[in-house]
Amino acid sequence: MFKTYAGIEYLAIDVANGYGLDKESFEYRIQWVKDNQKDLEDYAQLAEEPHLFNKSVAHFRKALKGLPSGHAVALDSVCSGLQLMSVMTGCRSGCFMTGLIAPDVRMDAYTFITDEMNKLLGNDAITIERKDAKQAIMTSLYGSKAKPKEIFGYKSPAYNAFYEVLEDKCKGAYRLLNVLISAWDKKKEFNHWVLPDGFNAYVPVMQSQIDRVKVEELEYTMSVQTWLNQPLDYSVSLAANTVHSCDAYVLRTLVRRCNYNVKQVTNAIGLIQEALKDIRLVYFYDDEAIMPVHLFNKTGIADISCLEHLPKIVNQLPQRMLKQLLATFQEMLKHEPFEVITVHDSFAALPNHCNVLRYWYKEILAQIAESTMLDHLLSQLFGEDCIFSKLDNNLAPLIRNSNYGLS
Repeated sequence: MFKTYAGIEYLAIDVANGYGLDKESFEYRIQWVKDNQKDLEDYAQLAEEPHLFNKSVAHFRKALKGLPSGHAVALDSVCSGLQLMSVMTGCRSGCFMTGLIAPDVRMDAYTFITDEMNKLLGNDAITIERKDAKQAIMTSLYGSKAKPKEIFGYKSPAYNAFYEVLEDKCKGAYRLLNVLISAWDKKKEFNHWVLPDGFNAYVPVMQSQIDRVKVEELEYTMSVQTWLNQPLDYSVSLAANTVHSCDAYVLRTLVRRCNYNVKQVTNAIGLIQEALKDIRLVYFYDDEAIMPVHLFNKTGIADISCLEHLPKIVNQLPQRMLKQLLATFQEMLKHEPFEVITVHDSFAALPNHCNVLRYWYKEILAQIAESTMLDHLLSQLFGEDCIFSKLDNNLAPLIRNSNYGLS
């Protein structure tokens, strides 16, 4: 069950995060602040982020006095790359490790995988540290082979244990990684794909070239690096670029649903309700010409990026899409709009808005889990229709009940 908290409790969570308790449950963090409320300032020297901790404590004190602080509480996604890859592939274990399955447990994938590796090794002489496993996981899921070799030693027991755990516990992400790497086309000068909101990801293929240039006046020869846009025989870059583009899509969608124009959304609801009433309407459209329809048919996601153009195209949208848009707009209007500060996978808002921020984040991930967004992306990368067989097609209800997708 999705849990909500009061604004003052989010400020307490922010204090505890600055101290270094961000991997504990929300309740534990809130209770820790209550227990140490009288002398919080004394803990600054022990905090992981002393400056952020002091700032959070100062604003917490102001709020206790009933004074507005304007302080934004930042909540980070749990291992965003692994989390998103697991959602798109329907990987239950990957979603579990990243806070999207067990609603009452604040999971940490890096600690979980570290513990699994140590269990597998079963040798007191070899103990894997979380920081090492984290570096290996973050890079390997985007195609790096060098970092795990560097950290664990090639073909060492720790190296073998790392890949055994990765393939077992991160099954969906690991499978997707290999699919994305295999999508590389050595004849292409660029890769291009469109996200569900119509955003075009365009990534030119660049090759590095080093030339020796002699400066006669100085009697000096130097190396000059230039980048040429030309095909490359092999690269693993599609893995990181594709997942990061999906990460950015989540960010854009979250901001649209939180910081919206009330009048515009209200008008859109009226337009959709009128369109749904007129059952005589027969929809004839070229879905390639009406891009929102095309993207809806390909992904199953009725993205609200079409809001601005809705007055012109509402009668050209299929009823299933209209119903999804209507439900989203009506849910948005239940909460006043607010600004969201985003830094990659960190989302910050004023404390009183954090419940809505968390709600929309897990809702967006649930909709991606239900969608065929991954099929659409892979079809564009491979240049032919692709279907990725999800490991589990029933994760959306579990994600909607989660509490720690953002923590």
